[in-house]
Amino acid sequence: MSDIPVLKRLDGLGFAEALRWHNGELWFSDMFRGRVMSWNPDADATVRLSHSQGGPEMPGGIGWAANGDLLVVDCLRRLVLRLDGSANLSVHADLSALTSYPLNDMHVEADGTAWVGGYGFNPDTEPAADSVLYRISPAGDVTLSSSKFVFPNGCERRADSFAVAETFADRISFIDDNGERVSSFDCEPGSGPDGLSFGPEAKLFVAMAFAGRIDSFTVDGEREVFFTLDASDNFAGQAMGIFDCAVRPDLKAIAFSSACLDEAFANLNDTGSITLLSLD
Repeated sequence: MSDIPVLKRLDGLGFAEALRWHNGELWFSDMFRGRVMSWNPDADATVRLSHSQGGPEMPGGIGWAANGDLLVVDCLRRLVLRLDGSANLSVHADLSALTSYPLNDMHVEADGTAWVGGYGFNPDTEPAADSVLYRISPAGDVTLSSSKFVFPNGCERRADSFAVAETFADRISFIDDNGERVSSFDCEPGSGPDGLSFGPEAKLFVAMAFAGRIDSFTVDGEREVFFTLDASDNFAGQAMGIFDCAVRPDLKAIAFSSACLDEAFANLNDTGSITLLSLD
């Protein structure tokens, strides 16, 4: 593992994605275990919504409506669910008629506007194909982005910059409020940009899933390697990937999620973990 101070670590997860800092805790979806969780690095992790409670079998992106309700992507049923403060679960938006492929990650704006990406193709059996982002209004109305993206994955806004990772194009794109691509830069071939998070000095930290690495970029695409897993981080001899990251500026820290790159193995074994690193 890279020589960067490890502050905390949470083990025993399936496949953690959609890392979001919220009210001092790190929220995330454990996709292979059907649960949305939060973690206080100074205490324990808490299950906030599970499949057994009516939540998604495979939860994806998460965020919060303007009134504080939790929004959760139901990847397999192609829905965005809404959990209110009284634990009532409802459908916020139904995208099942718009795509036959699973949904994936989501970014939610302060006013409750959500941007949701989906697979757009089956990575195991089909050639890469581009697909739209779904823009969901605070009332749940759905419109389609002007541009298309190859497996749009992690996405986040900082001021006027809205970044989208295109995992199977090895590309980071920046879009406007209509979802039109205004600029992009290429990542290392085969690295698989996944989750991303803006950090200090407008740096964009990107989890390079297939490379087991976190890179930082300027908006112009100048790259530095921030962190890399090595063979000592393998699980039972299985290579690990890094699938998401989330900067917490007040702690000068970044959290990242890792799990086995062999998804079939990860589905059967708790290879997943979240690590909190210092940014100092």
